[in-house]
Amino acid sequence: MIFNAMTEPYEEITVCGKPALFTSIRIKRDTVPDGLYAYDVRHDDECRGIPCEVAPFVMVSHWGTIILAEPLELPDDGRRYIDEDTDWNYTPFGGTEKNQKPCVTVKEFIKTYVKQK
Repeated sequence: MIFNAMTEPYEEITVCGKPALFTSIRIKRDTVPDGLYAYDVRHDDECRGIPCEVAPFVMVSHWGTIILAEPLELPDDGRRYIDEDTDWNYTPFGGTEKNQKPCVTVKEFIKTYVKQK
């Protein structure tokens, strides 16, 4: 099943030094608002729950979906392998020093991280 990006709850995390929303479900891409970027995350082949790859779409070993306010740099093959120690952090962007509660909806994320024109 795939779900509407605007109706699901998320966990704010940090991916490759950028604020991101994470959910363990598949998000229907045409429900992601313009100006946001969605990627699927693949977990390790041993099923230990370790995020290991980010790509526009992951069919097998889907770990979840991330949404960012800016695109990730992906190699020519369209897949970025994740170093769990440096690229993936379950702490919200800015860590505990941030004086705001973590975003849990796409609307909150847009308000906090998307630059309005």
